[in-house]
Formats: sequence, C-alpha cells, structure tokens
Amino acid sequence: MPPLVDAFVMASEKDPYKEARGKGREHRDGWGYVLFKDGNVRHYRSLRPVFEDIDAVESLKSELEGFVVLMAHSRAASQGSKNLFNTQPFGFSTRRGFSYWIYHNGDLDKGKIIEMAEFEEKDLESASDSYAMAAYLCRRLESFEASELLKHYSALAKTAKTSFNTGTLFLGSDGTAAGFVTAYSKPLYIMNPKNWDYVRQNVLREDGLFAVGSSTLELYFKAEWKPVVNGTAFYVDIDFENEAFNVKELVLG
Repeated sequence: MPPLVDAFVMASEKDPYKEARGKGREHRDGWGYVLFKDGNVRHYRSLRPVFEDIDAVESLKSELEGFVVLMAHSRAASQGSKNLFNTQPFGFSTRRGFSYWIYHNGDLDKGKIIEMAEFEEKDLESASDSYAMAAYLCRRLESFEASELLKHYSALAKTAKTSFNTGTLFLGSDGTAAGFVTAYSKPLYIMNPKNWDYVRQNVLREDGLFAVGSSTLELYFKAEWKPVVNGTAFYVDIDFENEAFNVKELVLG
C-alpha cells in the first residue's frame, strides 16, 4: 500500500487531467486521511498540500502493514473557504450511535442540500458544498446499512452540478464497520472527454486489496485498474476481528 500513497502524492502534485481543463495541475488546498488499524482510528487533516507535507506522508506510510483500511483526500477547492474547516475527510458522530468520516469530489447544489436537510443557510455560509452534504447525512441517516446509504446517497447524487464522487468510512458503537464509495457524474457533464478523464473513478481488485481512486492514480501506480461504471456504488463490509472484507456492487437510484 505505500506505493499507492506515493502515487496519491504524485497525482496531487501533477494532475494532467486537471491541467488539460485549464485548471492548473495541482491539488494544493489541503489534504487528509483516515486510517483504521489495530483497534484505533487516526484522522489527520492539514492545510498544507500533501506533496509538501513530507513528514506526515512518511508517518502514514510507516503504518501501512498488516490489515489496514485507508481513505485519503487531496483538495482542489471549488466551493467554500480554503481553510482547515473545509479540509477533508470530515468527521461526524450521529445521534444514532455511529460515527463516520467522509470526502467528496465534484460540485453540488449547496442550496438544495441545505433545503433538503432543513438547515439555516446563514449557518453554512463559509462551509463548502461537501461539508453541507456530509452534515445532511448526519441529520438524515438512521443507520449505515446498505439500503439506507443507497437511499440517501442517491438523493444527494441528484444535487450534483458536475460529480458526486464520495468515500465514507462508518464505525458503529457495537464495533461494526463499513465503507461506502460512490462514482457518479452528470451525463451531460461527462460528454466532454476532458471532464470524463478528470472525474472518472477506477477500481483495483487484487488478493487482499480493494481500492477505488481517481483516474490520475493509474498514471503513477501501474496495475490492473478498471474504470467504474458511472452511477456505481460499492458497499464494503469490514471485519476487523477476522481481518477480512466483502464488497457489494450497487447502483445509485
């Protein structure tokens, strides 16, 4: 897994798909990760670009032995202030007895999400669309069963202006855990090949490894990546006790 982290760093520093859209080549508006390992959770966020946060990257790579679950995000801001608050992944604990950590890539209709969640717009004035999306889930999710996630993430996908690419790790008060990944972009948006290249998600399945990542990773980590069909969701059952996982492929509604 350390080579995947190296690829993540290189993709954040030089993203040719982003550059081809005239948006510059760097993802330099902060980064973060969540790591599950050996009965603990590490949640790290920094305003520094990942390719300049060398000590933190090396510390992360030193932990990637044995059975681990890792989720990482490198931000190229589109909405919301460029500050630590809006740096992802976000972390939430719900009144339903579970916690989750979440990231999102793409542009969403923030006003629509605020309306769906019955929030006050003034409270989220400086928050990103991604934060509003994550807060909606904290209010609306009753569990992290696959059917409940599919219901609410499908509703959020309909607010996408460009893409609704997300990753979430859930942890229950009873010790259960799961991951949920979505790969969705508006069909009209991805009719432009440059947009599709940029937002496309890839999946990698190897013995003991399941990974979903942005298209740029394939340029820096050579493996049997496969493009994810637009509108796909993955539900990952995580069994820490037996160091095992099971992946279910679903379709957003």
